[in-house]
Amino acid sequence: MSLLRPVKSLALVAGLFAFWASTTTWNSAFASDDCTPLKIDQRVKIDVVYDGSTFFVGDTVVMLTGVHVPIAARHLRAPQPLGKAVAQAVGELVRRSKGQLNLEYDQLSSQNGRVLAHAYLGDGRNLALTLLENGFALVNTQLPNSLHAQCYRQAESRARAAKLGLWQFQDMGVPVVESKALTGERRGFQIVRGTIVNAEQKARYFSLTMDTVSLRIPNESLKWFDVKALLALKGKTVEIRDEFTFYRNHMVASLEHPGQIDLLADAFYDGLANAKSKR
Repeated sequence: MSLLRPVKSLALVAGLFAFWASTTTWNSAFASDDCTPLKIDQRVKIDVVYDGSTFFVGDTVVMLTGVHVPIAARHLRAPQPLGKAVAQAVGELVRRSKGQLNLEYDQLSSQNGRVLAHAYLGDGRNLALTLLENGFALVNTQLPNSLHAQCYRQAESRARAAKLGLWQFQDMGVPVVESKALTGERRGFQIVRGTIVNAEQKARYFSLTMDTVSLRIPNESLKWFDVKALLALKGKTVEIRDEFTFYRNHMVASLEHPGQIDLLADAFYDGLANAKSKR
């Protein structure tokens, strides 16, 4: 089915979200303590809301870490479902926060010239959490940043169970697409579901294959994985979340940690949480 229909429907949903966001106040009872900031590192005045996760502060680009928010349009790439509407809703949230965001840095606070941060509105709401709980963002943990990862995952899980936002269109390939339906037109971050038909260690990477989708785990990232667990994925249906690109008639992705594979994610995130508790 064409994505045009859900895009139009999702725009209406996003309009409702913008209204909700402007009239309700933050209730910490719906979030674990993990979602609250350990400390605020910087308070900034936003000049431009570029999209739902990217902001300009003067010439500095600030991006949310830990989540993927559908893009309105970026670097000549086609907009993703709900991207424009979410950007408008986030713009309204920032406006009602008097243009101010409170930033909390993770282990990696900048990358490729961009500031990476968890952002909080003037009323204390975690912006990423607000988007996740309404189904307007997906968890995208990028190591070494893992602060609030469990909290974000729980929020996404609740939204998925309740079929909120993007999750109400799962049967239309949004935000989860079947691997057999993944084409070069669907570049970008998404969740891909398919059966692993091959799993093997090669010289420079570990290879996982779903029909026409090729997944690679570079050797430098294998330290996070249990190779036996990877081999055991053969024949199983999994969900992979990553940035997918088109290369030599295949959609490809390069995985960095087990949290990107649903069948391995729980153990991975539990391990991160246990490591934090021992610090």
